Amino acid sequence: MNSLGFNIQKGEIWYCELAGSRSAPRFVAVDRHRFQPGTTRSELMNLFKQTFSEILARKPYERIGYRLSLDAKSADQLAYLAFSYGILNLVAYERGLTTIEFTSQSFTKRALAYAEGDKFEACDARIEGHPAKWSNAEKLAALSAWMTLDG
Repeated sequence: MNSLGFNIQKGEIWYCELAGSRSAPRFVAVDRHRFQPGTTRSELMNLFKQTFSEILARKPYERIGYRLSLDAKSADQLAYLAFSYGILNLVAYERGLTTIEFTSQSFTKRALAYAEGDKFEACDARIEGHPAKWSNAEKLAALSAWMTLDG
């Protein structure tokens, strides 16, 4: 099974592909797409639609996970932290793909069966073949994909 996870933050869309199972996740790829958060809402939504369409067209994915941030403090932040996932859900729906949302609090020791450390350390300890150095933003995308993998 191949799953794709997204993490969006100011100016960046991180996405990570994992294969395998929840108990044995394997790293496939991670990448980033940049955007200008100050772009008008209409242009920004169009950019998200184009970007998500291009990413999802690259190969077949069985599930799409994303980390929904609950940290928006302004309308500008809400546009890229929340509205973007409405566009992702629409693009995925048009392709017949399942989407599952998570918050940072979803990535628990119980959900991902890791014994020690925090969720970021779990990415290093449990995801086979991960990059030698990867940021927490990349790991949040990986965690979103990891959560969608089957047992």
